[in-house]
Amino acid sequence: MSPRRRTDARERIVSAATALFYERGYRATSMDEVIEKSGVSKPTVYAYFPTKESLCVAYLQEMRRREYNLLKGALRKEKSPRGRFVAIIKHVRERILSNDFRGCGFFNMISEIADAKSDITREAKVYVDTMKEVIREVVLELRASDGRHKRLDVERLTDTYYLIVAGAIMASQEYRASWPADRAVEHVESLLEG
Repeated sequence: MSPRRRTDARERIVSAATALFYERGYRATSMDEVIEKSGVSKPTVYAYFPTKESLCVAYLQEMRRREYNLLKGALRKEKSPRGRFVAIIKHVRERILSNDFRGCGFFNMISEIADAKSDITREAKVYVDTMKEVIREVVLELRASDGRHKRLDVERLTDTYYLIVAGAIMASQEYRASWPADRAVEHVESLLEG
């Protein structure tokens, strides 16, 4: 098999897993369903991913790469530190709406897999930690950019912002409505008032 065909096969497998794991969850998705949806032979699927867990980790890694790139793209569009600060929650709001209130694939996976030491849970938490680090970087930039913000408690503001993000995602999923995300945007904007 040529290197390109191998790459295509792996991409089709991960793409099929991404759709199924996100839509249905880890436990409700079988490897046979991934094989059928991907159109890749069973031996090839198992050659790449010997276990469903290894496939799920690959799904989470691919989703993390994609979501991180989208978030960084949203931040690059903003010219000011304050604009970048608010851009995170606005981006999260857009993702909530575009995913039809299905929630965060990482949060969903963490809640579905009880074992905190599993490779799946650890990989999902990498995204959570990455999101918090992006927020922290933006808060640090904001503090350095303007004397009015020199007393910002970076860790506290980062944690508060992250909790707003997580709450917006979970509440929007629970209510299948945009109002939690809308309120989250308003709340983040108000964090810098005064």
